Amino acid sequence: MAPLLGVLAPLFGTVIDRLIPDTAEAEKVKLEIAAKVQTAEIELAKAQMELAKEDAKSGKGGFRDWAGKLCIFSLGYAWLVSPLLQWIIALTGADVTPPPDIDPSAQYAMLTGMLGLAGVRSYDLVKGSRK
Repeated sequence: MAPLLGVLAPLFGTVIDRLIPDTAEAEKVKLEIAAKVQTAEIELAKAQMELAKEDAKSGKGGFRDWAGKLCIFSLGYAWLVSPLLQWIIALTGADVTPPPDIDPSAQYAMLTGMLGLAGVRSYDLVKGSRK
């Protein structure tokens, strides 16, 4: 919620300017809102750090860890291993079938999905709605 407030704060500023004709009072309200947004962002960052500490203490490698490793290995294959093998085969003139190409779009989709789910899970844990 705090990042959303940070994005919406300039919009609140223009609304406040229209609702409060007194410039000094409007600036005071804007400063109060900015302070509340900043406090919320700091609290969220603190909660995320505590969550990361507890997660690191558990030492468990869950599904996300292995799915992330699989994404990294498959992207490494698609970016490095496969092109290098194809280049070596072309240089040597070997009569072998080149390694298959992997379309990395599936890995990108999986990786961004995992990152999004991790963010939602962190948000749930910070709010205490899920343990």
